Amino acid sequence: MSDIRRGKRKLVRTIKKMELKSREPKFEGMTVLEVGYIDITDINAYARKNKARKEGIISKAVATFETMIANGTYEPQYNIPPVVIRLPNGEYELVAGEHRLHAHLGQGKTEIWVAVVTFESDSIKLAYQSVENKLNSSFFETPRTLKDLVNSAINILEVEGYVGDNLPTANYVGTVVNTLQISTDEAYKSTVQDAVRKAIGSTNVDIQTYSVKTGVERAEKIHGNNPIAMSAVLYKNVNGTTKDTDIRLLFKILAKKVLLNNPALPYYVFGHWSGIDGEDIPTARNNKPEFWKTIEENIVKFANVIQSPNYVSPVLKTLPQIDGDE
Repeated sequence: MSDIRRGKRKLVRTIKKMELKSREPKFEGMTVLEVGYIDITDINAYARKNKARKEGIISKAVATFETMIANGTYEPQYNIPPVVIRLPNGEYELVAGEHRLHAHLGQGKTEIWVAVVTFESDSIKLAYQSVENKLNSSFFETPRTLKDLVNSAINILEVEGYVGDNLPTANYVGTVVNTLQISTDEAYKSTVQDAVRKAIGSTNVDIQTYSVKTGVERAEKIHGNNPIAMSAVLYKNVNGTTKDTDIRLLFKILAKKVLLNNPALPYYVFGHWSGIDGEDIPTARNNKPEFWKTIEENIVKFANVIQSPNYVSPVLKTLPQIDGDE
């Protein structure tokens, strides 16, 4: 046998070993039962209730998928497939993949590659519908808009019983928004959370929220060329008790005063809030300086203790961790 023929056989065996397993979707609370082709006619048109899209499908996305199918570049096994649930009558509910389904129909296909799954709850299903459309989540992007994100969060809250006068807390809205796995390329979570709360009527005040980064940028713009030192801080509660954040902040300010030997050195703190009702922001603003005063009073008390001639510093005792420890 020639070296060329032996080389070809070896190559064929190598390719067989390299065959990839079909990709499966992964999501907490979702179980994949099987992956493969199903007849498109078995997808129940009335059960296709993808609520992640506020304004329906994107025609451009369908057209792009159709082009990929027509020229043979659509390889479903190597990408996260559309997701369906098998109904009691043997038909399927399409959970995610509406654009690809329309593209297959447009190209006259009779089958579509899907993952058949189950969900632990309806709210998890709704969360997956939204997360499946995250930016960069597949070979072709059909990204979520802010309206889509708000719509998905509201749908999840509704299936969990938060309707009418039974309104969720601000913290729980934040929890639901977190399940949507929002990236900063899509929107700021605080923006989505505030939009959801406004839409469901749990707050009546329009709030301008900032991320940590945009808060700093906005504060620097307002501060301009003012020579007085400043910081911008994001807060998330009304009562003002954010110990770790404010102790670090006050230590930073005190260190600067010590460095310049100037106790009267002024310092500005640009505070902004997220995750609370707009109606509560005035109260939060009033509570913050009161909490700073409490920290300052404690620092004075602690300093008196440290300055006492009887003061004893803490003794470090270590647990065995490295060679030579007993």
